[in-house]
Amino acid sequence: MMSMRDPFRTRRTMRWSICALTALAVTMYSDPLAAAEKWFGKGVLVAVSEKTVKTEDRPDHTLSIFDCDGAVINAEGKPFLDKARYQIVGLVDSGVSGHGYKTFTEADGSKVFAKYTVTQVKLPDILGTFEFTGGTGKYMGINGGGNFHVIMLSNAAQYDELRGEYTIPAATR
Repeated sequence: MMSMRDPFRTRRTMRWSICALTALAVTMYSDPLAAAEKWFGKGVLVAVSEKTVKTEDRPDHTLSIFDCDGAVINAEGKPFLDKARYQIVGLVDSGVSGHGYKTFTEADGSKVFAKYTVTQVKLPDILGTFEFTGGTGKYMGINGGGNFHVIMLSNAAQYDELRGEYTIPAATR
Protein backbone atom coordinates (compact mmCIF):
# COMPACT_ATOMS: atom_id res chain seq x y z
CA MET A 1 0.00 0.00 0.00
CA MET A 2 1.29 3.37 -0.96
CA SER A 3 1.66 5.99 1.80
CA MET A 4 0.01 9.32 1.19
CA ARG A 5 1.72 12.37 2.56
CA ASP A 6 -0.28 15.39 3.67
CA PRO A 7 1.14 18.23 1.52
CA PHE A 8 -0.26 20.90 3.91
CA ARG A 9 1.45 19.30 6.91
CA THR A 10 4.78 19.26 5.08
CA ARG A 11 4.48 22.98 4.20
CA ARG A 12 3.47 23.88 7.77
CA THR A 13 6.47 22.00 9.15
CA MET A 14 8.81 23.75 6.71
CA ARG A 15 7.34 27.17 7.62
CA TRP A 16 7.80 26.54 11.35
CA SER A 17 11.36 25.33 10.75
CA ILE A 18 12.21 28.49 8.80
CA CYS A 19 10.67 30.67 11.54
CA ALA A 20 12.62 28.85 14.25
CA LEU A 21 15.91 29.17 12.35
CA THR A 22 15.26 32.87 11.70
CA ALA A 23 14.55 33.49 15.40
CA LEU A 24 17.72 31.62 16.36
CA ALA A 25 19.82 33.67 13.91
CA VAL A 26 18.35 36.97 15.16
CA THR A 27 19.09 35.96 18.76
CA MET A 28 22.66 34.90 17.97
CA TYR A 29 23.56 37.96 15.92
CA SER A 30 21.59 40.67 17.74
CA ASP A 31 23.41 43.44 19.56
CA PRO A 32 22.77 42.72 23.25
CA LEU A 33 22.67 45.55 25.78
CA ALA A 34 25.36 45.69 28.38
CA ALA A 35 24.42 45.22 32.01
CA ALA A 36 23.07 48.39 33.59
CA GLU A 37 25.81 50.63 34.98
CA LYS A 38 25.27 52.83 38.02
CA TRP A 39 26.04 56.56 37.85
CA PHE A 40 26.54 59.19 40.53
CA GLY A 41 27.11 62.65 39.13
CA LYS A 42 27.71 65.96 40.87
CA GLY A 43 26.96 69.12 38.96
CA VAL A 44 27.12 72.87 39.36
CA LEU A 45 24.88 75.10 37.26
CA VAL A 46 24.56 78.85 36.74
CA ALA A 47 21.37 80.48 35.46
CA VAL A 48 21.99 81.94 32.00
CA SER A 49 18.53 83.38 31.38
CA GLU A 50 15.01 83.29 32.77
CA LYS A 51 11.70 84.72 31.64
CA THR A 52 8.77 84.76 34.06
CA VAL A 53 5.22 85.73 33.15
CA LYS A 54 2.26 86.17 35.50
CA THR A 55 -1.04 84.66 34.50
CA GLU A 56 -4.36 86.10 35.56
CA ASP A 57 -6.31 82.87 36.07
CA ARG A 58 -5.56 82.82 39.83
CA PRO A 59 -3.43 84.74 42.36
CA ASP A 60 0.35 84.19 42.32
CA HIS A 61 0.28 81.92 39.26
CA THR A 62 3.41 82.29 37.12
CA LEU A 63 5.12 80.47 34.28
CA SER A 64 8.90 80.57 33.89
CA ILE A 65 11.24 79.30 31.24
CA PHE A 66 14.93 79.20 32.07
CA ASP A 67 18.25 77.81 30.95
CA CYS A 68 21.34 76.96 32.96
CA ASP A 69 24.91 76.08 32.01
CA GLY A 70 27.56 74.31 34.05
CA ALA A 71 29.56 71.14 34.50
CA VAL A 72 29.14 67.66 35.94
CA ILE A 73 31.71 65.20 37.25
CA ASN A 74 31.41 61.49 37.87
CA ALA A 75 31.59 61.34 41.68
CA GLU A 76 33.02 57.82 41.54
CA GLY A 77 35.85 58.73 39.16
CA LYS A 78 34.46 56.62 36.31
CA PRO A 79 34.63 57.91 32.72
CA PHE A 80 30.84 58.21 32.14
CA LEU A 81 29.96 61.92 32.04
CA ASP A 82 33.08 62.93 33.94
CA LYS A 83 33.99 66.61 33.51
CA ALA A 84 31.19 67.09 30.97
CA ARG A 85 29.34 70.29 30.12
CA TYR A 86 25.89 70.22 31.72
CA GLN A 87 22.99 72.30 30.38
CA ILE A 88 19.34 72.54 31.41
CA VAL A 89 16.31 74.09 29.74
CA GLY A 90 13.26 74.05 31.97
CA LEU A 91 9.71 75.22 32.44
CA VAL A 92 8.20 75.96 35.85
CA ASP A 93 4.46 76.34 36.31
CA SER A 94 3.93 77.58 39.86
CA GLY A 95 0.48 75.98 39.86
CA VAL A 96 1.74 72.54 38.80
CA SER A 97 5.52 71.95 39.05
CA GLY A 98 8.44 71.83 36.67
CA HIS A 99 9.93 69.79 33.88
CA GLY A 100 12.52 70.17 31.18
CA TYR A 101 15.55 68.77 29.42
CA LYS A 102 19.18 68.10 30.33
CA THR A 103 22.09 67.88 27.90
CA PHE A 104 25.50 66.52 28.85
CA THR A 105 28.39 67.06 26.40
CA GLU A 106 31.76 65.37 26.80
CA ALA A 107 35.07 66.75 25.50
CA ASP A 108 34.96 64.45 22.43
CA GLY A 109 31.54 65.90 21.46
CA SER A 110 29.49 62.85 22.52
CA LYS A 111 26.18 63.92 24.05
CA VAL A 112 23.60 62.42 26.40
CA PHE A 113 20.06 63.79 26.46
CA ALA A 114 17.54 63.45 29.30
CA LYS A 115 14.13 64.75 30.20
CA TYR A 116 13.29 65.51 33.80
CA THR A 117 10.29 66.09 36.06
CA VAL A 118 10.31 67.87 39.40
CA THR A 119 8.57 65.79 42.06
CA GLN A 120 9.04 67.93 45.19
CA VAL A 121 9.99 71.52 45.96
CA LYS A 122 10.92 72.57 49.50
CA LEU A 123 13.36 75.37 48.86
CA PRO A 124 16.28 75.34 48.81
CA ASP A 125 15.81 71.64 47.89
CA ILE A 126 14.28 70.42 44.62
CA LEU A 127 13.83 66.69 43.99
CA GLY A 128 12.93 64.95 40.77
CA THR A 129 13.42 62.15 38.30
CA PHE A 130 15.16 62.00 34.93
CA GLU A 131 15.11 59.64 31.97
CA PHE A 132 17.85 59.32 29.36
CA THR A 133 16.21 59.85 25.97
CA GLY A 134 19.16 59.35 23.63
CA GLY A 135 22.70 60.27 22.80
CA THR A 136 25.28 60.86 20.11
CA GLY A 137 28.72 59.42 19.44
CA LYS A 138 29.71 56.77 21.97
CA TYR A 139 26.37 57.27 23.76
CA MET A 140 24.13 56.46 20.78
CA GLY A 141 21.21 54.34 22.02
CA ILE A 142 21.67 55.09 25.73
CA ASN A 143 18.70 54.48 27.99
CA GLY A 144 18.03 54.50 31.70
CA GLY A 145 17.32 57.14 34.30
CA GLY A 146 17.28 58.02 37.95
CA ASN A 147 16.76 60.76 40.52
CA PHE A 148 18.21 64.18 41.14
CA HIS A 149 18.51 66.51 44.13
CA VAL A 150 19.11 70.17 43.42
CA ILE A 151 20.12 72.60 46.13
CA MET A 152 19.50 76.22 45.20
CA LEU A 153 22.59 78.12 46.39
CA SER A 154 21.26 81.49 45.16
CA ASN A 155 18.94 82.81 42.45
CA ALA A 156 21.76 82.22 39.97
CA ALA A 157 23.63 79.11 41.20
CA GLN A 158 22.63 75.56 42.00
CA TYR A 159 24.27 72.30 43.00
CA ASP A 160 22.88 69.03 41.59
CA GLU A 161 23.40 65.40 42.61
CA LEU A 162 22.24 62.82 40.06
CA ARG A 163 21.97 59.10 40.78
CA GLY A 164 20.82 56.56 38.26
CA GLU A 165 21.51 53.66 35.94
CA TYR A 166 22.14 53.46 32.22
CA THR A 167 22.79 50.98 29.46
CA ILE A 168 24.49 51.55 26.12
CA PRO A 169 24.22 49.09 23.21
CA ALA A 170 27.44 47.07 22.84
CA ALA A 171 27.94 48.23 19.23
CA THR A 172 28.52 51.85 20.32
CA ARG A 173 30.88 51.21 23.24
